[in-house]
Amino acid sequence: MNKYYLDGVLVVEGKSDVSYLSSFIKTHYFITNGYEISEEKLEFLSRVSEKRKLIIMTDNDKAGEDIANKIKTKISEVFVVKSAKITRKTYKKCGVAETEYEAIVDALKDHLSPYKKELDVKVDYELNYIISLSDNPETTKNIIINDYRLIYGTNKFLENQLQMLGVKPEEIIKKYGNK
Repeated sequence: MNKYYLDGVLVVEGKSDVSYLSSFIKTHYFITNGYEISEEKLEFLSRVSEKRKLIIMTDNDKAGEDIANKIKTKISEVFVVKSAKITRKTYKKCGVAETEYEAIVDALKDHLSPYKKELDVKVDYELNYIISLSDNPETTKNIIINDYRLIYGTNKFLENQLQMLGVKPEEIIKKYGNK
């Protein structure tokens, strides 16, 4: 199985989609957590779309279509890619996580390039460390969330959001490292 790189953010419905797709596609992933995508998430994706290509790949069903339409209503510059209704033999469901590798690659072919280690998208923000140095770690975390208008979550989730927005680790360290 070949590995690919996608320069942008791939919006999917759930963790199982990320688990499967990340085995052969290196990119930033944004999980909607199913059908009900909040205004906060839509606003964040809108900001991300100003910096990166946004590609939606939801399940090929009514809920997936509704999610894509809701995002498209808020964000004009977005690509919607449908997964084929070709499931791997061991699955009955027709979701992204159950779709054949070849069908996924074919659906995303206009957005993929061969994977090279130097294109790896993982960046270490040292967010746990920066926050732990603070007199009040929870306050520092909340300040970062407010300053960058992030969606509240784990430090890893916050780091992923910062990466999607193109915020450099040096900026975070400089602004919050000495508090």
